[in-house]
Amino acid sequence: MRVGVVSNAYHPDIGGVETHVKRLCAGLIDAGDDVEVITQHAARSVETVDGVLVRRFPLTVPAGNYRLSLPLWRWLRIHAQEYDVLHVHSYHALAALCAALGNPGTPMVFTPHYHGTGHTRFRAALHPLYRPFGRIVLKRSSAVVCVTAAERDLLLKHFPDVADRTVVIPNGTDPRPPLPPAPPRIGVPAQVRRILCVGRLEQYKRVDRVIRAMAHLGPDHRLDVVGTGPAGAQWRQLAARLGLAGQVVFHGRLDDAAFASCLAGASAAVSASAHEAFGLSVADALAAGLPTVAAPIPAHQEVARLAGDGVWLRYADPDDEADLAAAMIEATTAGRRRPATLPTWDDVVGGIRDVYTAVTSRPATAGAVGR
Repeated sequence: MRVGVVSNAYHPDIGGVETHVKRLCAGLIDAGDDVEVITQHAARSVETVDGVLVRRFPLTVPAGNYRLSLPLWRWLRIHAQEYDVLHVHSYHALAALCAALGNPGTPMVFTPHYHGTGHTRFRAALHPLYRPFGRIVLKRSSAVVCVTAAERDLLLKHFPDVADRTVVIPNGTDPRPPLPPAPPRIGVPAQVRRILCVGRLEQYKRVDRVIRAMAHLGPDHRLDVVGTGPAGAQWRQLAARLGLAGQVVFHGRLDDAAFASCLAGASAAVSASAHEAFGLSVADALAAGLPTVAAPIPAHQEVARLAGDGVWLRYADPDDEADLAAAMIEATTAGRRRPATLPTWDDVVGGIRDVYTAVTSRPATAGAVGR
């Protein structure tokens, strides 16, 4: 099957949606599908990345939260019919609207990664005004794929008309064997307990609350922050201002091997995020057997239910420094648990291909799903 995947950004850009799209594309390629990514970037380019043809179209509006590429829209108007199905990602990105307003003849699957609001006061105020445009995207979609029941319930609260076209396919994780202790790192005393915090550095991730909580933990704890984003500089300044510059380490973007090393060396993980469609960092931590502290949002609670008994997870209020700090200390002394058995990316790919088959009335090509 020939699949056109439309996304606001693509690897090596990082974030939950970018990770989802990258892993989905890799699985589709392994299953024998012909996959192209249609995305936007500062400059036009066409390249093949791990067997995926990636078409990047130049930005007409480069504003970080409102990126728009008219060349992407024009290209889809002409070429959308060349695909058996378009798979469009993120309600919160204008690339989805470009896809919906393109050629209407190609079946379209939409994964909204829906948060139900914006992540600043200004964006939250704009969100209700954008809903008529969001409705265009949803009306155009042959099927809507949510990654949790919590996301589906929130989406249907605002767009009840798509209930009969909406399915839930949870995000995947990589099955991991129990991790051995990592070898000592240069400059990191063996007795230091490391806490892993992973995600795009956006205000709604509330990493600043985690940094403030670190002031209560003492020098025998270290926070490893993995990710990039617009709030990074502000949070580095916060750590320095609190005298935590050596205790809070910003790693930026890590490749798979470096991230695996961070994961192996961690005693615990934390996510203070205020909004998630799924909570991929929490799922990855539980799949590695890491004791995890999480904000009590619906997506995290659903991941916990998927993980089942045997995992160590404590909810803490990120706005209560003492509560968050106490939970982080407890997590670092809890010890690793049995890795959670969660849906894998192979499961995701299989479910998505079933959706493609349903909307195109074409059987998916047989192939060995998995990488």
